[in-house]
Amino acid sequence: MKKLLLLFAIHLGWMVQIQSQITTPGFKANFGVDGELRSSFLGTAPAPSSIAHDWFTNTTTGTQRFMIDTTGASYMVNRYATDIAFRRLPFFRTMRYPAFSVLDNRRLIDAVYIRDYHGSDSTVYAMSNKNGGSPGGWTGAIDGNIPQKNDILDIMVHVRRAGSSFTHTVADSLFFIGGIAIDATSGSRYFDFELYQTNIFYDRSTQKFTGFGPDAGHTSWQFDGSSGAVTIPGDVIFSAEFGGSGLQDLVARIWVHKDALLINSPNFDWDGSFDGDGSGATYGYAGIRPKSNRYFYSGLQNNIATWGGPFKVIRRDDSIQDTYDANQFLEFAVNMGTLGLDPINLLGGGSQCDMPFRRILVKTRSSASFTAELKDFIGPFDFFNFDATDAYADIPMICGDESVSTISVVNPLPSSVYTWYTPDGNILGESTGVSITVDTPGTYIVRQQLLNGCDVYSEDTVLVVETPNCGVLPIARADLKGKLFGSVANLELGISPNETVQRFVVERSIDGKQFNDVKVFSSKLLNGYTEYKIDDNISKASGIQFHYRIKLIRQNGSIRYSNTIRLSTSEKNTEDFVLLPNPVRTSTKISIVVSKNQLGTIKIFNAVGALMKMKPVQLVSGMNTIELDGFDHWSNGIYPIQIHADEQVLTQKMILSRKK
Repeated sequence: MKKLLLLFAIHLGWMVQIQSQITTPGFKANFGVDGELRSSFLGTAPAPSSIAHDWFTNTTTGTQRFMIDTTGASYMVNRYATDIAFRRLPFFRTMRYPAFSVLDNRRLIDAVYIRDYHGSDSTVYAMSNKNGGSPGGWTGAIDGNIPQKNDILDIMVHVRRAGSSFTHTVADSLFFIGGIAIDATSGSRYFDFELYQTNIFYDRSTQKFTGFGPDAGHTSWQFDGSSGAVTIPGDVIFSAEFGGSGLQDLVARIWVHKDALLINSPNFDWDGSFDGDGSGATYGYAGIRPKSNRYFYSGLQNNIATWGGPFKVIRRDDSIQDTYDANQFLEFAVNMGTLGLDPINLLGGGSQCDMPFRRILVKTRSSASFTAELKDFIGPFDFFNFDATDAYADIPMICGDESVSTISVVNPLPSSVYTWYTPDGNILGESTGVSITVDTPGTYIVRQQLLNGCDVYSEDTVLVVETPNCGVLPIARADLKGKLFGSVANLELGISPNETVQRFVVERSIDGKQFNDVKVFSSKLLNGYTEYKIDDNISKASGIQFHYRIKLIRQNGSIRYSNTIRLSTSEKNTEDFVLLPNPVRTSTKISIVVSKNQLGTIKIFNAVGALMKMKPVQLVSGMNTIELDGFDHWSNGIYPIQIHADEQVLTQKMILSRKK
């Protein structure tokens, strides 16, 4: 019943014309590209927070505009102090703002921060892997002795638009910002940020890449035969060198068939380079440059020691530092509009939400040659990866005699547009928004657009069925209210006319979707409007919030439901989350209440503390339900599971138990 529409595109660009000096610090759509991590600064100089956005903030005063979620930073730093093995583990954080948010008139698309493995790094290349080759032929390795100049410590990526709208004007262009920290601080260092259209994946158990493109391991760019305009975007790579005074060079290349070099494209010019798998390669990466002959990139390294962020800096020797050493961190920005790769200008002025790039791979090379041996890597990691819409009905069966059901999106994105349709039911009131009210059995479909005007990104279907033996006895009211007093839920139910009801079933849920019977009682021998008071002891129940509804079984055997209410208890530990079922066989669900819309992270570790699974999740204020699966081939045992949310790290134990 779900259909995820996966064809969508990346937006990248700049706010202003790039200066000829590529090592000058500056703001790119309010983001400081200045070789350091602090918001409200441009380099070492203070700047207004509404202008000086950046990766992190190191102050608690004022309103700070920083991009990366810092949930759990204090916990991690405290553990780093005593646990050397913990320092060697990778982790990632996503953008602290919802995707496509507007901040100070700048559209924030997505962001990620990733720390690489330390010690015995399990994401490095074996010998003889090169950029021109197919990822299908690349082989990974576990290596604790990778050269210092190639050893990645941290990387970060952010994509934003210089305005809030989606146009192809200079003022609203899009750009790509990257940051990388390498353990060495002297000499030349070489790296690539590679953007893939397919869901490329690295399997650490087999040390192989899968999910790569169809054209010699990549996805090639396609062009119109007569005009030369781009018709289908493919893979892109930014190859750079830094050292000495900073960023020495950055070359943009796209994956093409060699015949494409004969095309005069209106989007960009060829720079004459072409590198594939050997001199006779049919496909390869071709260098491109702007039609305007303007610089399309800017970059700066830290020429003095600079703050390393709230997660501190972990070096290859497992030491902890508060700062990056001088010349250890570099950040850059690529103006995709100037380069001719802004999706709004491609594909005949494509959709405002077109995003053809699914994953990013960051890697280092042994020398300046594009086809030099590859060394360390991080990824491939998801970018622009949003959960598909999931909807549910609070009352899945209605009778039609003034009965109603509310259908809601479980995991709404604040910036998304949700539109509802039904071929055979009836929607009361508005058909847009995160929920609707219906009064007729039928099929209800919700379609999600990431932004107003975008193509449909995903959809879900909910069936509301007719109550068995639905009768025509009149019942005008079934009103449920309630409060929590300590560990007892005090419910009040008003019924009119009472004589039509035979008995009641109290149903309780912790996620608002799966209800269980907790109490059954008969109706009073009274006519007309009648009130019932019901108590439910929840002292032994797991959960932070509780949903209640009453199932009314009427004299003719038909069924009707009251409205659903949600009660929250302050007596329970708000740092808890619920894992059901637990023990787990192949899948489970997490229920958690958070105080605000935010991005959270779920981590699952094995018994010796190795990270087994990591999942970013979009959380909304109130109750959230997240499904976890894929445990079919995991070994039985106890797995600590953490959720980073509400600036806390919450922990439970997941028990995996399957019959042998």
